[in-house]
Amino acid sequence: MKIHIFFVSGSILTGLLASGSAPAWGPLGHSLVGIAAVESAAAGTQTALRELFAADSAQELDRAVSAACNWPDAYRETAEGTWSEPLHYVNMPRGVAVYDRPRDCPEGLCVTEAIVKYAAELGRPELDDSRRREAFAWLCHLVGDLHQPLHAGFRDDRGGNRVKVRYRGRADDLHEFWDSMLADERLVGGLAEALALVRVAREPAPWQPGDVVAWTEESHELAATAAYPPGFTDGMEIDAAFADRSWVLTQAQWRTAAHRLAAILDTVLLPATRDP
Repeated sequence: MKIHIFFVSGSILTGLLASGSAPAWGPLGHSLVGIAAVESAAAGTQTALRELFAADSAQELDRAVSAACNWPDAYRETAEGTWSEPLHYVNMPRGVAVYDRPRDCPEGLCVTEAIVKYAAELGRPELDDSRRREAFAWLCHLVGDLHQPLHAGFRDDRGGNRVKVRYRGRADDLHEFWDSMLADERLVGGLAEALALVRVAREPAPWQPGDVVAWTEESHELAATAAYPPGFTDGMEIDAAFADRSWVLTQAQWRTAAHRLAAILDTVLLPATRDP
């Protein structure tokens, strides 16, 4: 399948967001992962991003990052964006722990391979700025997606999309419980409250493309060990104990995603860390 390149500006990103969609972690989750990552990135990385987005202040950069990190879900709802649906997840068979590209991502259209692709594009200063802004949008969004365990879930139930559950009287599927239902119920203070949950100091660390495979396998293990209620049956009610454990894990995954995204940004945007 051909990879289509789509050039976007900040205004187009904002307009597409207004269309509404059902993204992983919800719009709030993707915004906070991106903003927290940029805040914890190196000063030189922040400067590079302000230049890329023509942002005159930290507040303008936050708005641009928030819009960019949510854009891929709005884009996939458009006629020209339908090709991008597989980039948001990777499904693996039950009973396996190791990612295998020929089996799990044969055409390179999955979250694991897309993160590597768009990180490389963001780190190429010779590319047009609009293409690099698009690469940032994909990178931010997909790092967030990968850390929602069911985005690296099982092929047979489509990452929990075929598992029906109820939570506090609301009926939906298990995937949506992890994407949005839990955060919608727990977060009442908006982005400021959410950011307070993930603002934890990180140790600067280099990033290598091979790390994404390890993250994929880690998320897949969480799908197997933590994403399904104990003894689940289709249509079951999720109890408070499981919801509490899931909320703790959600916050931890947001923090991890933000720190790992910051590591990618520092690696590809700081000239001193690029390969000669």
